[in-house]
Amino acid sequence: MPFKSQAQQRMMFATQPKTAEKWAHETPNIKKLPQHVEEEGTDPMVQTAQMSQQPDPMTSQPIEIDQPVDQYNHPGCDDQIGDIYVVLKPSADNSVEDIMHKTHAFGVHQFDPQTVHGVYGDEGEANLVAEGAIKDLHQHLTKVEKKKDTILEKISKKIHSLQKEINDHMKSANERPEESDTHHMLAEKKMGIIRNLRDKHKLIKASKKELPKKDKE
Repeated sequence: MPFKSQAQQRMMFATQPKTAEKWAHETPNIKKLPQHVEEEGTDPMVQTAQMSQQPDPMTSQPIEIDQPVDQYNHPGCDDQIGDIYVVLKPSADNSVEDIMHKTHAFGVHQFDPQTVHGVYGDEGEANLVAEGAIKDLHQHLTKVEKKKDTILEKISKKIHSLQKEINDHMKSANERPEESDTHHMLAEKKMGIIRNLRDKHKLIKASKKELPKKDKE
């Protein structure tokens, strides 16, 4: 945009020097500019001042932040039920906050029924139920792990007993060569049983899970 008057040129270099330099390159015969443009309402200086007073669209517009939308909400419906608290079935590491969820009548169906422990209209009741569900699960897991320990101990004792019997068969086979075939056959049979027991021991031990800290104390 070329300058229209010297007054406009002075104001632009004083307030917006970078723009003024650009306009100066676009102004032919810049030294012959009039002091002012006389016609009322057409003075570029006035136009420039008006332009500078207009708000910057990049800064004047309020920034709108999208708020989370409840996709299950039905604002046009008269909800006489109010808040609903869904308690999910817990897993070993869950806390009450993990399994208790606040929703409403239209939001209940977002939960898989197979994962729901219960639905309640009172927050306090739901909190107590969630605590009880977690406690019951921890007690069950404790019993399961203790049962595994008992089975592992029985397997170890059985393996130890069979190994002793195999040693006795080998000793008897050396002392009574005429019965060696029988003792070798029995020893081999018991060695097969030991191999199976060791495989079972390995599987049960691999399935062992660490109990929650509260159950250890």
